[in-house]
Amino acid sequence: MALVTRSLSDYRTLGERAIPYIAVYTLVYLSIVAVAILRQLSLAIRVFVLLFVLSGIATFLTITFGIVGSGRLLWIGVITLALIYFDLHGGFIGFALSLLVTIGTAVIYVTGSAPFVAPELLVVQDTIEDWAGSITLYVAILVLTLVPTYYLIKRLQVLAHQATAEAARAHLHARQAEEQAQALAQQTTQLQQTEQMLRNLVQSLETPTVEIGDHVLLAPIVGQLDQQRADTLLKRLLAVVSDRRVRQVVIDVAGVPTFDEMAAHCLLQTVQALRLIGCEAVITGISPAMAQTITTLGIDMKTITTARSPQDVLLRQL
Repeated sequence: MALVTRSLSDYRTLGERAIPYIAVYTLVYLSIVAVAILRQLSLAIRVFVLLFVLSGIATFLTITFGIVGSGRLLWIGVITLALIYFDLHGGFIGFALSLLVTIGTAVIYVTGSAPFVAPELLVVQDTIEDWAGSITLYVAILVLTLVPTYYLIKRLQVLAHQATAEAARAHLHARQAEEQAQALAQQTTQLQQTEQMLRNLVQSLETPTVEIGDHVLLAPIVGQLDQQRADTLLKRLLAVVSDRRVRQVVIDVAGVPTFDEMAAHCLLQTVQALRLIGCEAVITGISPAMAQTITTLGIDMKTITTARSPQDVLLRQL
């Protein structure tokens, strides 16, 4: 759209003399489109093609319009781009080319040997003084423009390098933090597994089971018998009896320091549960104090088989 609008505007203003301009506009736009489409080209090649096209336009405008044209301004843009993408070498080459084109244009205008330039332009731009002053001004503008631009580019490159390094360090720290988090998660999992093993070990030590005869299991209880421990005792005895096909379990309560109603009911539940899976339960180790407590509380122990000690249970089987 911009190509068509610009071409029509020049044609209305200049007539047939606008045809070279329209041709240049068309070549420029086609070159830019080609560079944009050909993604497989490297950045350096695409920038070089773009600079080549822009240099051609700047040369065309400089020769066609001379001092009053915008060719020198476009040359400043070309040199700036060359400085950005190709550092000082590109900037010096662009500067040298622009200076040669400007000096060559001055020679053409001063000698009047440019048949394609409008006569009215040749008349007003035919003195060496005008061109010398124009070239001096052009060089001064280039120096004042490109020197700060170059140092600004270098500063931006340093900042970009620092930002890239900071990003790399941040990425490294993030990866290290992630690895540490994974290691901590593994350690936590291992600790949880170890804790569970310790709990199982404690439960096993709290309610040990020892085989004292043929399909006869001894389960001594040492320490206070509360609800949680009673539940653990019941689950463990049911599992062991089922796995080992035990016919008789001797529950020795000689190591229980105090015996209350809750402990008695827990024992009753354990005996009944074992009986349901076909295992006889015998309570041994009941002390005189326990017997007195059971009698005082009125707990019915008629359905529970008792004995003085585990040895007595074994003697009954003989």
